Amino acid sequence: MGARGGHLPARVFRSNRLRMLHKRSLRVERHRFGLEGVMHEDVRAARPGHLPGLDGLRGVAAMAVVIFHMSLGPAANGFAGVDVFFVLSGFLITSLLVREHAATGSVALGRFYLRRLLRLYPALVLTCAGVLLLGTLTGESGEVAGASLAALAYVANWWIYLGHAAPLLEHTWTLSIEEHFYLLWPITLVLVWSRRGLFRVLGIGIAIAAVVAVMVSWPSSIAAVRASYVRGVPIIWGSLMAVAMRRWDFGRVGRPLRWLQIVASLLLLGLLVVPWEFGWVTGAFGVAGLLTVVIVLGIAVSPGGAGEVWANRVLVWLGRRSYGLYLYHFPILSMFAHQLRVGPDWLRSCAGLAVTLAVVAFSYRFVELPFLRLKDRRFASAFRGDAQRPSASR
Repeated sequence: MGARGGHLPARVFRSNRLRMLHKRSLRVERHRFGLEGVMHEDVRAARPGHLPGLDGLRGVAAMAVVIFHMSLGPAANGFAGVDVFFVLSGFLITSLLVREHAATGSVALGRFYLRRLLRLYPALVLTCAGVLLLGTLTGESGEVAGASLAALAYVANWWIYLGHAAPLLEHTWTLSIEEHFYLLWPITLVLVWSRRGLFRVLGIGIAIAAVVAVMVSWPSSIAAVRASYVRGVPIIWGSLMAVAMRRWDFGRVGRPLRWLQIVASLLLLGLLVVPWEFGWVTGAFGVAGLLTVVIVLGIAVSPGGAGEVWANRVLVWLGRRSYGLYLYHFPILSMFAHQLRVGPDWLRSCAGLAVTLAVVAFSYRFVELPFLRLKDRRFASAFRGDAQRPSASR
């Protein structure tokens, strides 16, 4: 047993005590940075870092939307691609908020909204400016001006679904849904996380009121607007998953999850080519959104966040530019489809795709990246371990 009276030697005692202190300090650090309960030796998503598999998933979703709008028949289900975007937006934004709160005990809402503005507005302004120019050239400047203002004010879903024309900007309704989520959700979380009981009750009340507002019937004159918010429900599934990953250690079932992710990936890829008339594919409880939840979780627990095939370089390239790809593709494809009358439809669509990719590459390099760097340099979150690179959140 040791020297006297069965006691351990002093150096052994000190060594064991140091080990205990080291383990305790690790637990404190993990709790401080929001990693307690999700930190596992093969869980990469629990740590701050980039998950390339999510970029690849976003790239596939973006191309599904683009190909759908190329009007090549049931070649892709763009509606399912939108559901993928919604889930990813909820997951990524909530992950950043949760981690910042875990690290600092608060969320800097002002900085959050400034980062969103610097991420989203430059490319949107460029899109609206280009659409206004095209509208002027085609004699539709009046209708285009109203639609552009609605898009810039993030009320395009109200503008469009109240029956107003939005030539070349019909796709911006999804951006409005996401922006309304960005506006309400962080405030709700900050209130719920407050130490004051009244604020917590207020936060819970806001969350319940938002759910009830979407679930109840609206007057027939604005029922279509309500339907647009119902389509955005997959954002909630992604948000809840981010909260769940904060509380539970999914790394303990990492291997089964990765296999489940592979199966879900195959099913989702299949759904992306199913004709959109099947109502069970998309929507609030659509299979596409639920499968995306499984895929994102599988990517998060995969080594390096690769998620098997999702980290393909081409898909990652597309995913990091997916916001611009989503914005620019519709007006460009519409111009090639309706303003140019040279060659067959499929050839004009392919030419429009080539021009879209060129514009996307230019915009990302010379328009978006400068503002992304400004965002990171001047308005960085108090918690710098973002789950994704700046191009992550659409």
